[in-house]
Amino acid sequence: MSDDLFSQLFNLFNNDDGDVNWQLAEQINNHMNKDTQEDRLLSNLDLNYQEIFRVIELSQESEGKNEFAPLEISILDQKKYGVWFLNSIKHFDFSELQMFEGLPAGIGGAQSSLLGMQLGNIAGFLSKNTWGLSHFGIILPRNSSLAINKNNFDLRISQFSIDEKEATIALMLLEYIALTLGEHTAPFNYLIEQLNKSNKELLENIKNIEPNFDPRNFSNPEDLMRNIPELNDFDVDSMLDVIFAPLSFYRSVIKYQAKNLIDFIDPSVIDLIMDLDLVANQGPANNFESKISRHDEKSDSFITFIYDSKNEHSLDEIISSQDLIPSADELNDPISWAARTSLPPI
Repeated sequence: MSDDLFSQLFNLFNNDDGDVNWQLAEQINNHMNKDTQEDRLLSNLDLNYQEIFRVIELSQESEGKNEFAPLEISILDQKKYGVWFLNSIKHFDFSELQMFEGLPAGIGGAQSSLLGMQLGNIAGFLSKNTWGLSHFGIILPRNSSLAINKNNFDLRISQFSIDEKEATIALMLLEYIALTLGEHTAPFNYLIEQLNKSNKELLENIKNIEPNFDPRNFSNPEDLMRNIPELNDFDVDSMLDVIFAPLSFYRSVIKYQAKNLIDFIDPSVIDLIMDLDLVANQGPANNFESKISRHDEKSDSFITFIYDSKNEHSLDEIISSQDLIPSADELNDPISWAARTSLPPI
């Protein structure tokens, strides 16, 4: 039982294995995906994912070599997609994320495991509810393999009465762009700031259950699991509440760059694929999608403003700097963003 989820949780407060307990993160992702059914993961007979990937890769090379561009494609089930996501964010420096100062006595060494829990829940949430990185505008990971979350990917394509091959190319292109944008670290630094805020809330929850949270009193690991707040119903959208506008902006950046990389796909197909209002999802991701989508029109308009006004900053430059990423208010009023970022000081 030493490698299963319950034992990982039972040893939660005596853990000292670096900045993140990646093994626990993977166990939680696998636990959240335990009821998903694996299939043979074959592409449709009329499609060849490798050929489509090669077309996109050649288009990227014609625009200039990007060292973070993926080199191959992998077709994965949901559980393996979650593991792929975790492997793709291990390059980040989590050492600056000091999460739990002032914890109750006896659990002060739990930081790496509690962070592992959060990341495992995020990986499980994404693998169960998204077709890929572009769904929520995630441009943080880096990986030499472009992963396709096969079942959700196919489900997204089946929602539309459009040419299946064109829809597949569009979705794969969006995923390629999202992964390539992982060269920028500013979005991750912003995420760290938000995680620090959410960790304070989690700490308050732990303090609230402190009378029943002494690991020395647990004889059964499942008792400890039941006292870990929101393990299976992790409230991801509340943790990320303040970055719904930036996520929407990142989605618009992905859309814009996808439209400009390959010109033989009708831009309206990309808009259709990325429209969160058309997602037939009544599960836990529905609220998350609706909170992002309410910013989408403003995000698209902001990018139009950038190019119509011939702003001195390119999209790549904006994404690469925390100071240039627009706030929710600035998406609604891009002139105020331009005044803050482009005008000389008075």
